[in-house]
Amino acid sequence: MRAVVLRETGGPEVLVPAEVPVPSPGPGQVLLRVEAAAVSAGETRMRSGAIPMPFPLPVVFGAEAVGVVEAVGPGVEPAVRDRRFVGVTGGRGSYAEFAVANLAMLAAVPDGLEPTDVVAMAAPGAMAFGLARKAGLGTGETALIEGGSGKIGNYLVPLAGRSARVVATAGTAPGRDRVRALGAEVVLDHSTPDWPDRLPGKVDVVFEMVGGAVADRLLDVLTPGTGRMLVYGSLSGAPTALDAAKLRERGLRVIGCGGPGWAADIFGVDLPGFLAAAARGEVARPVIEAVLPLADAAEAHRRLEAGRLVGRVVLVP
Repeated sequence: MRAVVLRETGGPEVLVPAEVPVPSPGPGQVLLRVEAAAVSAGETRMRSGAIPMPFPLPVVFGAEAVGVVEAVGPGVEPAVRDRRFVGVTGGRGSYAEFAVANLAMLAAVPDGLEPTDVVAMAAPGAMAFGLARKAGLGTGETALIEGGSGKIGNYLVPLAGRSARVVATAGTAPGRDRVRALGAEVVLDHSTPDWPDRLPGKVDVVFEMVGGAVADRLLDVLTPGTGRMLVYGSLSGAPTALDAAKLRERGLRVIGCGGPGWAADIFGVDLPGFLAAAARGEVARPVIEAVLPLADAAEAHRRLEAGRLVGRVVLVP
C-alpha cells in the first residue's frame, strides 16, 4: 500500500512516500481503508523531535483517520465491516491507504457527513465536548479559553458560550477575528507576555493549553473556592508549572485532561455524542485550509509550521 514513512526526525522532508505492507488488525482492532487523515500541530512537533517519539522508527506516521472497515481482528464483531468509522490510530499509521486502530478509539460515522469534514472535526470536537463536560460550566460563569482559534477552540468557544461568558485568546490577528466570530465576548493576544494582566476580572474556569509559567499566573484570576483549571496541552512546549500552595489556600481545583481513562471517555462517550450533534447540524462545519494528496504530507507539515492557518489540513490517499 502507499504510505508516508518517518525514518528519522527532522524537517518536513523526512516524511517520505513509500510502499509498505498492509497491516493486520490485532485483538480488538479493525483495518480501515483510509478515506482521509487529518494533520495536527502535535504531529509536526513529534516529527521535528521537539517532543519525544513514543515509538521506534521507522514508522508510518499520522494519528487521525476516517475510513471504512475492511477487516476485523480477534474479538471484534464482523458486523462492523463495511461501516465508516473515525477516530485515532494510536499515534501512528493514518498517513496511508490502510491503517489499523483499536475499535474502542473509533466511533461510527452517521450518514450525511463527508469524510474530509469528519476527520477534520472528530478528535477536536470530541475533546471540546469532554472539556466542557469536565468543567461543568454553570449559567453566568466566565470561562477563559486559551488558543480559542485552534482546532479544539473552534468547538469549545461556542459550546462554552451556551451557558458562560467566554474570554478567549489567540496568537494571530486572523485567529482573534475567528474567535470573535465564534462568539467570544473578550479576545486577547496570548503572544504578548503580559496578556493575563488584561483579563477583565475573575474567571470561573480556565481551559489551559499554553503551559509554562503563565498557568500559575492564571491561578490569581480564578474565583476562590470554586475556580477550576483544566490542563490539556502545552502550546509553548514548556511544562505547566503550578504553585500547590495557591491551590490549597484558595480552594482551587486543577483537572488533568489526559491519560488512558480520559481517552476512553473522549472516544467512548464524547466522540459519539459530538458526531450525533454534527449530524443534526448543531455544530459548525470545520474550517479546512487544504485537502492534499497523501504524497504531499511534507507540504502539509510545512503549512502548519508556517503558523498562519486557522483551519485544518487533510490528506487523502
